[in-house]
Amino acid sequence: MEKITVNDLKDIVIGATFLGSGGGGSPENGLKLVEEISKLTKELTIVSPEEISDNDQVAMIAGMGSPVALKEKGFGPEAIYAFEGLQRLYGWLGVGFKYIMPGETGGFNTITPMYVAAAKKLTIVDADGTGGRAVPDLETTLYYIYGIPTSPFVLADRNGNIVIGWTKDPMDAPTCENVARGVTVAFGMLSGLGTWVVTGHQIKTCLEPNVVARSRSIGRVIREAKKKRRDPVKEVLDVVKGYELIRGKIEKIETKTIAGFDFGRTTIKGSNGYEGKKLTVDFKNENMIAWKAEGEPAAMVPDLIALMTLDGNPLTNADTKEGMKISVIAMPASEKWRKNPKCFEPWRPILEKIGYKGNYIPLEKLQR
Repeated sequence: MEKITVNDLKDIVIGATFLGSGGGGSPENGLKLVEEISKLTKELTIVSPEEISDNDQVAMIAGMGSPVALKEKGFGPEAIYAFEGLQRLYGWLGVGFKYIMPGETGGFNTITPMYVAAAKKLTIVDADGTGGRAVPDLETTLYYIYGIPTSPFVLADRNGNIVIGWTKDPMDAPTCENVARGVTVAFGMLSGLGTWVVTGHQIKTCLEPNVVARSRSIGRVIREAKKKRRDPVKEVLDVVKGYELIRGKIEKIETKTIAGFDFGRTTIKGSNGYEGKKLTVDFKNENMIAWKAEGEPAAMVPDLIALMTLDGNPLTNADTKEGMKISVIAMPASEKWRKNPKCFEPWRPILEKIGYKGNYIPLEKLQR
């Protein structure tokens, strides 16, 4: 058990934004939620998965929708209403929640359940269901590939309107995704989401531990690099054991929002030792695949592809602008992804739409 302070939360926002791989919500929104948390409490309690019993029930609350809409509109009440709806739903079964956890890692969605924890006096479990990254769909998760039901789920808007979804097959995450996206669009492209109530045993065996601690560590490294005027990109690379794919200037960004998703492509022209090179990154909210040339991938999901400015600000795809000088860093996916034989199946339909028809190639092989 550990106490985390408001200053810790600020480091967590920055580190989680980096790990969010272009999604997971803008750090601007995450820091706004940190401000709201500071009005409710001076510190939060967090535990590792090993500290809870196998039978403990743990809630998950996240924000769902377009990162652009999130940045424009802000967020808060949606999460509280979603938790209250989830609590009422499971209260019928006699379940009362004292633990809550992030569903994914990102500058906003790591903080969202912490805001609920502050408001409802809950304890945070240091884990997520996506392998320490952000994801675009309910099926692009560890929950899905390890057989944890997505249904029932709760969606709420900022006015307290709540929709509860049930699917005939509780494992049918794609249908849950389609329904949840439709509701989220009706709610103005943003909603609070509650689903994936899991046991302590499921967290320990299927999900990703210590993602909050990792986010805090990365955020602290970035903060200290800025303070000591060191190269923040190099400092982060040393911590995450990743690969720098390119440094350069964002030459072009093409985006469009369709059915609650931000689709697009970012083109980076190399400099700072990468002169004469270009890298393109295709994204669906999160960065899906990076190309060093047409038909030649440099990295792909479930491995992580992160963007950060050369002066040390991690970026979501809602924050990038043409002309920015950035580094693109790729990192191997967690072993919870890689050791599962189904690890690429949820991502395949997305990459096929983008234009990649092959199988998963691990980052290390692509970088040889």
